[in-house]
Amino acid sequence: MQSKEARKREVKFCPQCGSTDIYYASGLPQIWSIWECRRCGYRGPVVVEDGELGKKLSEDWEREHPQGE
Repeated sequence: MQSKEARKREVKFCPQCGSTDIYYASGLPQIWSIWECRRCGYRGPVVVEDGELGKKLSEDWEREHPQGE
């Protein structure tokens, strides 16, 4: 069984909007993978694994992109 800390590290966040709805779009996870975000359309090799930074990115994104837009 994994520790709570280990599970936290597995969560990936989009570097553009902070969403956790991000997945491998192509490549192998260990070799220059391309990630894609379903929320904002980000596509690139970088993801965020810091939960606090991910939350901040998400809050900023929601403030700049209200649901009505």
